[in-house]
Amino acid sequence: MPNLLSLQRARGQAMVELLIAGALVLIPLFLAIPLLGKYLDIRATAVQTSRYAAWERTVWYGGDAASSIGWGPFTNKWQANAKTDDQIRRELGVRHLSDNPGAFSNNDRNASNFTGGSAKALWSDRTGQKMLANYSDVKNQVGNGTAPGTLNVILTPIADLAATLGPFVLETNGKYSATVTVNVKDIDYDHFLLKSSSAQFRETNVLLANGWSANGPDDPAKTSVKQQTRGLVPTSLLDVNIGGVPVTKYILGVLSIFLPEASKLEPGKVVPDEVPADRVK
Repeated sequence: MPNLLSLQRARGQAMVELLIAGALVLIPLFLAIPLLGKYLDIRATAVQTSRYAAWERTVWYGGDAASSIGWGPFTNKWQANAKTDDQIRRELGVRHLSDNPGAFSNNDRNASNFTGGSAKALWSDRTGQKMLANYSDVKNQVGNGTAPGTLNVILTPIADLAATLGPFVLETNGKYSATVTVNVKDIDYDHFLLKSSSAQFRETNVLLANGWSANGPDDPAKTSVKQQTRGLVPTSLLDVNIGGVPVTKYILGVLSIFLPEASKLEPGKVVPDEVPADRVK
């Protein structure tokens, strides 16, 4: 039969062990779980923002993001929708890092602060101090480059030659990358308050995509179907006016003297999406 005194001693020892384990392990663990959750949420958001920034570049790939192809002074650049890295960064703050982001707007690219003036409410310590307090603590670098592969090595000199001879432009950049850096304040684990130093979450996302498009059949401000086709039609070089009259008119006028059927030719004419009248019913 067990000794009653021994049982009481065992119970007392178990109580001491529980208090030690609670003080050294369980209580700090319970206090750290919310902080770990905040850091994990910031990291997950940084991943999403890097994906957004990379995808945004596949849509806004003109301007400085477009590559120049051709030789010497005869280089051409794909004209398309353009957005700078800083404009994308400002959109990240408004659309992904703000506490209550509203409906997306073109004005987001010009924002100077988070929507409502602060980042997500979850990203704060137990006294309410913000882990991400400054809009300038969000950095991003978006770029694009030639997609890896032998085909691009072969196409590049051909595209350079075509761009030198005419308005044909082939955007060979197909690798879109974005690196987003979010600087947040460290947590003082002794007091579970924010420290002045900062931790850093840096995420990179890379997409292989065909970002360029035709940008409509005939948009003079952008690289369009008509412009691309003209670059592959040698007779389009004659599509210039002298005194308001196309050069081809003078040439065909002379040829029609000897070849009457030449008057019906339209060399260099490029009309996208044209359907013959007898086909429209």
